[in-house]
Amino acid sequence: MAGIVNPKSKEKSAPRLHASIRKETVNARDYMKYDTRFSCEDCSHFDGEKVVCTLGYNPQHHLKAVQTHQYELSGNMAFCRFLEID
Repeated sequence: MAGIVNPKSKEKSAPRLHASIRKETVNARDYMKYDTRFSCEDCSHFDGEKVVCTLGYNPQHHLKAVQTHQYELSGNMAFCRFLEID
C-alpha cells in the first residue's frame, strides 16, 4: 500500500490528495511601503469575468480578498509562481 509513514502507528496513512500550498512570510514594513502585485486580479492569466486562471490553476487561494485576509491573520501569503503583470 502506498502512503505516508505515520510515526504514531505501524500503518501507513493515506496519501494527500492535493499538495499543500506554500505560504511565505511577508515583512509588515514591506507590505505597507510597497505596492506589491500579488493576487490573481493583478495577473495577465486571470479572467475576471469567469474568475478562472487561463493556465488552468485554481485561483481560490490567490484572490486579493483571500490573500489580504490571510496576511492579516498570520503575516503569510501564498504567492503564485506564474504571476505575470502587463
